[in-house]
Amino acid sequence: MKPSAAGFTLLEMIVVLAIAALIIGIGAGAARQISEDHALRRAAYDAEGILMQAMTRTQATAQTQNVALEDLSGGFQLTVRRAGTAEFVAVKNQRLLLRPGGLCEPLTLRWQRGTDWISTTLDPLTATLADTEDNL
Repeated sequence: MKPSAAGFTLLEMIVVLAIAALIIGIGAGAARQISEDHALRRAAYDAEGILMQAMTRTQATAQTQNVALEDLSGGFQLTVRRAGTAEFVAVKNQRLLLRPGGLCEPLTLRWQRGTDWISTTLDPLTATLADTEDNL
């Protein structure tokens, strides 16, 4: 008598599919978290671009530029800590004046979603962002 062909049992196939689904689920969750972290960083980079453009206009026209801080939020909760203060406050109706010569008020900006945040300090001479910290 000839033995039956070797193959996988239904139970073995179910176990393999369950393990594969678990691995895919973990990978998808990690990819989503990385995407959210990237979105916070992207908001900071976009804000830096807006500020640098305003500084360029200031230098080209020798006129003060007025930037609404709400425009820098990138869809996240944006708070600001002004020089000499310890607390971050909402940016609603707050503005930043970029003056000719590159002098403006030093600020620390913080973008937040839930418990994740990224904060960075505005360089008052160049309108670039530096000293980045995060809780991602």
